[in-house]
Amino acid sequence: MKNLKGKNAVVTGAGSGIGRGICLSLASEGARVVVSDVDVASADAVVSELTGVGHEAIAVATDVSQRHEVKALAEQAISSFGPVHILCNNAGVFSMKNIRDTTLEDWKWVMSVNLDGVVNGLTQFLPGMIEHGEEAHIVNTSSTAGLYAGPMIASYITSKYAVTGLTEHLREDLAPVNIGVSLLLPGNVRTRIMEAGRNRPASLGGPEVAPADFAASRAARTDQGHDPLDVGAMVVRAIQNNELYVVMNPERKENIDERLKAIRDGFVVTARHRDSLNH
Repeated sequence: MKNLKGKNAVVTGAGSGIGRGICLSLASEGARVVVSDVDVASADAVVSELTGVGHEAIAVATDVSQRHEVKALAEQAISSFGPVHILCNNAGVFSMKNIRDTTLEDWKWVMSVNLDGVVNGLTQFLPGMIEHGEEAHIVNTSSTAGLYAGPMIASYITSKYAVTGLTEHLREDLAPVNIGVSLLLPGNVRTRIMEAGRNRPASLGGPEVAPADFAASRAARTDQGHDPLDVGAMVVRAIQNNELYVVMNPERKENIDERLKAIRDGFVVTARHRDSLNH
């Protein structure tokens, strides 16, 4: 999809951070943008930025964990702009706990947004994208934590590994119907994800504030992270060139190489074990 002018795009988690960066970058290429966020005031602010410089955009309040709300988002997008050509399943939350300290509510909250939110986006938008038959593209936001596992953040890592696998599957599954697929793998980016607990529903133990010591250290790292506008520009490039992997932090390559080496070594050990059994 080289030319985005006149294309209709939907971005979830678009009220700040990476989502906002994607919206601004898509609009700069001439796309009409549906700015979706659970925090409608933030979505409205992004729309004001866009329309203030002549772009077409609307805000839609959406809790992506709720399929009926994502269905309503799809209906609003089509009713306002027409067929959707670009879907960015970007909404995400974060919980700083290892698995032994993770409550059922912690688990449900992270999974319902990070994984179910992506699935809800796909189920509610993909049939229409296939039906209209025009060129289309899907971007799912995972994380470098969806490529290798570090300590703590058990639910976050699990959700992002799942998004990685689902997106790689989609790449193969949708190739015959001319829908491109990209996997966004951000690492250290200047976002508000550490404040995601502010929108955690009461039914799942919210609102939540991140542990002060971790929040402070994370904030210091985040301040030195990538500009979300740079992430947005890379997403646009990936859409235009149908690139699968959009990796933001090259310094994480060593971690990923270590994981892949361990997997390859596992095959070697298995082969040796088989040989020993046959002798």
